[in-house]
Amino acid sequence: MTNIYTQLEKANLLFFEYGITALDSYFDEKPRPIKFLAVQCSLIELARAFASLEYPGLPYADASLYDEARFICSEDALEEDLGNPWMNFRRNPSNGVFYDKGNIYNSLKLRSIPTLFSESPELERSLFDFTLMATFSEIPPSLPKSLSVPTSPSILLQRDLLVGILSGPYPASGFEVLKQSGFIAREWPEIALLDNVDHSKDFHPEGNGWNHTMQTFSYRKNRDLILSLALLLHDIGKWESKSYEGHRFDRHAELGARRAEKFLSRLGFSEEIQKDVKFLIRYHMMPAALPTLPIQKTEELIRDPRFPLLLELFRCDEFSSFKDAERYYDACNTYRSICRNLRNPYRKADGSKVYASRRSDSHFS
Repeated sequence: MTNIYTQLEKANLLFFEYGITALDSYFDEKPRPIKFLAVQCSLIELARAFASLEYPGLPYADASLYDEARFICSEDALEEDLGNPWMNFRRNPSNGVFYDKGNIYNSLKLRSIPTLFSESPELERSLFDFTLMATFSEIPPSLPKSLSVPTSPSILLQRDLLVGILSGPYPASGFEVLKQSGFIAREWPEIALLDNVDHSKDFHPEGNGWNHTMQTFSYRKNRDLILSLALLLHDIGKWESKSYEGHRFDRHAELGARRAEKFLSRLGFSEEIQKDVKFLIRYHMMPAALPTLPIQKTEELIRDPRFPLLLELFRCDEFSSFKDAERYYDACNTYRSICRNLRNPYRKADGSKVYASRRSDSHFS
């Protein structure tokens, strides 16, 4: 039970997971950072349970609790119709019982998320709902004709959408939906420009910048938000980079880090997240050269607690280009060797011996 669930229970409020939160539970997927909950109460009652409740005016939520939960309030939350069968799929966290008001179990068994949308042509679909549902499908669904695309989406809606996609099982499907709808070109042009980045087939047989970026998600071992944001944004500097002395995308890591920071700031991500993602993007090319770089240039970075995540970004980047694993494992072996030396009081970071006088000084310091 999360703290949110515990507070709702202490307030004697009946509540249900709905939408992707209920579906994540059904498919036994890792829960996403933001919970979507339907609570059987009034907004006043909910406000008594959460002193820090906010009212952001979102089309899919009456109230919000930071970046932790979105609430729909109703005097009869279980029976309220949320507009489409997938959103009406509920789960009671207290007893684990699912409620299938929209009769979607057959589609769930097939994990066929797009099917149900096409079965209800009269239903106006929300791009937000449809995109997040698409992240359960490995194959991106086609856009329904009646899809409702928001014209002026709030910053919070955009951030919810981005976090919801990145923390889902198949982010590429969600991003393909947004791309088809024109949303990315209009709202996130930094990402849309990846489609204009032509890659050499010798180095990137998977395709252009967009195809490469989408491919990286299939190699994630976990859905860490920092890593996922870095994967999405790691090459956005390529579009404005120039060729220089044989380097086709010279300084694209530095350019991309600055672009990523501005993008994340615009969407209201915390400064801590901005700094971590910027670090990963700025140095995402460095692990490839780690075995050959002098220790004086790498020691500070290797001591950084974010370096293991940088190696994971490098792994996804390498493997998505169908490269063999040699460069990744060479980087890992070098990293482990340097870390071992750093733990040894008788060795320097490069493995050379520490003089006795220096050991004596460190002993008395």
